[in-house]
Amino acid sequence: MSTETADPQTWTLAARIVFPPSGEEDTLPLYVDFGRATPIEEKPNGNQPQVQVELTDSSSGDHRSDLISEDGTMELPAGLRVSLATVFNGFPASYWRQWTVATKTRLRLTIEGKANVMVYKSNAKGRALRVDSKRTKAAGGEISFTLPLDTFTDGGWYWCDLVAGEEGARLVSGSWEVNAEPVRPATLTIGITTFNRPDYCARTLMTLATASNLSETLKRVYVVDQGNQNVRDDELYPEAAELLGDRLKMIYQANMGGSGGFSRGMYEAVKADEAEFHLLLDDDVTVEPESIERLAIFASMCRRRTIVGGQMFDLNAKSIAHSFGEGINKWRWLWGAVEGTSNRVDLSAANLRRRSVLHRRLDVDYNGWWMELIPVSVIREIGLSLPIFIKWDDLEYGLRAQTIGVDTVTLPGAGLWHISWGDKDDSRDWQAYFHERNRILTALLHSPYERGGRLPYELSTLDVKHAVSAEYYAQTIRLMAVEDILAGPDHLHESITSRMPKLRALTKEFTDAQYKADPEAFPSVSRLSKPKFKTSPKAPNMVTLVPWTLKTVVRQLLPPSDNSKDRPEASVSHANSKYFVLSQYDSALVTKADGSGAAWYRRDPKQLRSLLARSAAARTALTMNWDKLRKQYREALTDVVSLDAWEKTFGISSEQPAQAEQVHAER
Repeated sequence: MSTETADPQTWTLAARIVFPPSGEEDTLPLYVDFGRATPIEEKPNGNQPQVQVELTDSSSGDHRSDLISEDGTMELPAGLRVSLATVFNGFPASYWRQWTVATKTRLRLTIEGKANVMVYKSNAKGRALRVDSKRTKAAGGEISFTLPLDTFTDGGWYWCDLVAGEEGARLVSGSWEVNAEPVRPATLTIGITTFNRPDYCARTLMTLATASNLSETLKRVYVVDQGNQNVRDDELYPEAAELLGDRLKMIYQANMGGSGGFSRGMYEAVKADEAEFHLLLDDDVTVEPESIERLAIFASMCRRRTIVGGQMFDLNAKSIAHSFGEGINKWRWLWGAVEGTSNRVDLSAANLRRRSVLHRRLDVDYNGWWMELIPVSVIREIGLSLPIFIKWDDLEYGLRAQTIGVDTVTLPGAGLWHISWGDKDDSRDWQAYFHERNRILTALLHSPYERGGRLPYELSTLDVKHAVSAEYYAQTIRLMAVEDILAGPDHLHESITSRMPKLRALTKEFTDAQYKADPEAFPSVSRLSKPKFKTSPKAPNMVTLVPWTLKTVVRQLLPPSDNSKDRPEASVSHANSKYFVLSQYDSALVTKADGSGAAWYRRDPKQLRSLLARSAAARTALTMNWDKLRKQYREALTDVVSLDAWEKTFGISSEQPAQAEQVHAER
């Protein structure tokens, strides 16, 4: 296929070819791959044809970050094949075809020395096809390829491989362009919500302050500081504030969680009305300005208003992607990776040329609020976040936007590194309340099924699991969440600053919520007692679940052994602290998810009976009142998320300009 063109049309930058700093081994697989990838024979998978087309690597060279120079160029040693078939340097053609006005892309490369450049395309199944190649002259120079976007309906990428001549070469620069002008301006404001992460947040401000590619498009940065360890006290802050000047607005308010912090930034963006988009950005992240620019350019090219989000990579394992797209199982009312994909994808183990699933175009329900670009006009039309502190706010907003025809796109090649929540106890600590309440609330607002589909059953199952695991604190606050839902929508704004402190204070009444770092804080575990399990325990299956549950509950209602009151029977790691394990002990030390301590779980038949009875009553009340509650919450939604309602929660007087209230530009 010829890629020569004399087309005089306008070309707009879509993405630059970028590399990590020299010596950055962990992120290297996100930018560059090495060697030649060749397909192997497809094999049947059960009764279905195999769609995962695996590729093998026949590279003779190692992954080498030393080839990348400090100036962002890349050495191309003779004989070493380098591929840009990666999430940050490939071109996600199917996304540009589906959502934007572009019909062609152009790859431009500036190379010093003699090199061969080969361009490839893939389809949704990951099958690769070489579409063109060119060789530079001995002195090098600029080469370009113009490529159509008309065959990427279901998925597919463009990328290029490079092989230097006998004397080696250097890739000086590169970019992907599209043959269209923006539909709307690519201007943005950024809202960062932070709570006691001054070091992370100050580093992000410095990154934004020194980003030359954002100097014209970034109009304002709102930092909503809700903690008592303020960003302004970090050593990097004065320089970042000086560089940003009056583009930086610091806002101090009570801790209202992510939904309150992000809503404040959204509120300010609407009131200022100085940019087309507003970017929500988490505080505990590392972000590159290139990704921010890619989001803004893509959104400006979309045919209609679109929310565009970035992907999340693990800050502690930088080549691992949290997921490539988020969706919701509407029957179970549970979030997760889009069907057919998975969480925690390690791109250092297999990259774009070796994972066919990465070539599908994924249509998502929402994007996490670690990094999401929202048209300001959409915020003005549908309001701010639900006042629900944390959890489910980003998903609900994506679903609410869909009701007015605004879709969400998670754009490959734009992302950041975020502290993983894999090492958190958010299903057992105070956050369990928000998981429960907000899951029910969003189902009342958006579930297409009567009484939420399978949701009531799943919540009842969780009740039993927590109760028989002696997780009495988590189960108690989950029932508090149901009680709040039953009370109606008025509690949402009223409780946004008061509920979390109350939940934390309640930990004093439950030993299973009191984690201690000192190993000497607990009596030692007896090593002479009879083991509870002869082999590794397994979760009950569909056949054994009912008899297992009856047997376990009966045993749990019996008095615990006297010895277990004085000494724990076992020490259970967090990884093994499943309900079918914990339910078999009268007492056990259970490790915290991040390894910083342990809590003493003690079985109490009296608490078990009380919690199971309260659970039955609460679930019955929720089911019987579902239709009434759904009507109440849906009718109240417009008011609850309105700027006027949030103004009162923020403590802003509507008689004076919003930005004059609790806002300080520090230079």
